[in-house]
Amino acid sequence: MREYYSTQLAVVVGVLLLVVSAAFALKQSPELLEHRKAAQRVAVELPHPLAGMENCFDCHGPQSDWPYPPRHTGWSDHSCIRCHQGPE
Repeated sequence: MREYYSTQLAVVVGVLLLVVSAAFALKQSPELLEHRKAAQRVAVELPHPLAGMENCFDCHGPQSDWPYPPRHTGWSDHSCIRCHQGPE
């Protein structure tokens, strides 16, 4: 009988952890609920050339006039130019 309740408790706690994790994931990235394919999500083209402006965080830091989205926190400059292309 005791093993039965401990198994039920483990299942309930596991399900609760999954629900809480999903809630935090959706809070952090609400676009997860969008039903568009990844190929349809096109990154915005940069309005300026990249030459001389390779360090994105000089202008796009969290406290700047043009901050990056919160979901981009922790990404490097290299990851910016993988998605966002500047005008030629």
